[in-house]
Amino acid sequence: MSDREPVLSMAMTRREALKALTVLAGGALIVPGVLAGCGRGARGADDDHGDRALLEDIADTLLPTTAASPGAKAAGVGATVALLLADCMAVDVQQRVSDGLRAFRATCRERGGAFASLPQPEREQMLRGLDAVAQQAGGPHWFADVRELALRAYFTSEIGMTRAMRYVAIPGRWEGCLPLAPGQPAWGA
Repeated sequence: MSDREPVLSMAMTRREALKALTVLAGGALIVPGVLAGCGRGARGADDDHGDRALLEDIADTLLPTTAASPGAKAAGVGATVALLLADCMAVDVQQRVSDGLRAFRATCRERGGAFASLPQPEREQMLRGLDAVAQQAGGPHWFADVRELALRAYFTSEIGMTRAMRYVAIPGRWEGCLPLAPGQPAWGA
């Protein structure tokens, strides 16, 4: 080797630069999609759909349709809760809720069928009982997680924000203290 020959050629043609840039851009597009699929664990689509339906029925029992506003089912709370649970909650919370829903399904079967098929008063009684157990537990409980997610999903939905609460799209100015008449819904935003 002569001392005039370069040891390593660093020259790159435009074509090689475009190829390298294409590979990097393709990787940047593919990697997030691959990683997003990793967080779902071993749960199948059937589990997700069954849990979503049960979550929606629980949320609709907590937030039923009234004369003043549509309920949680109309607001699509079940899908939002399932999404929040899968994408925003820790794995231990996901597992706790999944185990809780499985046990809750077994309890409903002992009472005569699926939760959705039970009469409304019996569903409310079951959720009151679960709430009492969750409060007595003192620590994390799956029903407390589900209730919190259902309330969050409902009151941030369009129906919850505009029909269950008072809402003015452009209030014009911020007023931190407004009078609230007895029976008036809270302000949405």
